[in-house]
Amino acid sequence: MIEAVIFDWAGTTVDYGSLAPVIAFKKAFENAGIELSDGDIRRDMGMAKWDHIGKILKLDDVKQQWEQKYSALPNNNDRKKLYEDFQISLLHYLKEYTELKSGVLKTFKYLNDYEIKVATTTGYTAEMMKIVQDKAAKDGYVPELVVTSEDVNGHGRPFPDMIHYIMEEFKIDDPKNIVKVGDTLVDIEEGQNAGVRTVGIVEGSSLMGLSKIEFDELSSEEQLAKRNQVKRKFESVNTDFVIDSIFDLVQIIEYLNESMDKKW
Repeated sequence: MIEAVIFDWAGTTVDYGSLAPVIAFKKAFENAGIELSDGDIRRDMGMAKWDHIGKILKLDDVKQQWEQKYSALPNNNDRKKLYEDFQISLLHYLKEYTELKSGVLKTFKYLNDYEIKVATTTGYTAEMMKIVQDKAAKDGYVPELVVTSEDVNGHGRPFPDMIHYIMEEFKIDDPKNIVKVGDTLVDIEEGQNAGVRTVGIVEGSSLMGLSKIEFDELSSEEQLAKRNQVKRKFESVNTDFVIDSIFDLVQIIEYLNESMDKKW
């Protein structure tokens, strides 16, 4: 039986489109005179933010811009300054972009009713999570356990350490009794590295990269095309299940429980 569900935050349960970190990354690099595209930012979304900045600094376009502006490649001090600016920006924007996504409370109630534990992992720091958690709690979403890379000696995604930490806290031995739900490929990689079931959410995901207004303004055909584009990305990394929205998670859990019952 499924004993626990581990959710991501931005793009999965809050912040439709995972907009806050994108804006903050752009602001931090803009302060350094470097222009980033959404694609530059989103390709490694979900990692611990220090690691994510390191990945961005290794992009060819970013290195070229940096060398052109500073006549040198970025060093560790540059990375630290970018990280500090990113933190300042994100702490500001998190206050604006922490609305729960549609269906979260209904799904959370189902999990509670069936005594399925709820935990979360994130690329945010504990300081960032305090803002997100407090807002989510006021709206009725209170996971039993919230884990950041700071709880596991900095070993954030895609390492499985945060999930292993949750398994130990929940006293769950079999990873197949856990479902990891996220909106990025790094979420899926984290789950796969831990041996748990993985579920990718399509609508409102960082992979889709659209705000709720932008998505709603698309025609039905355009929406379908966007959904299929994201599904193909999840399928390309062998995600166990891909769902349009968090509403569909209940069906996945019931399917898994039924399948596990038949094996017995």
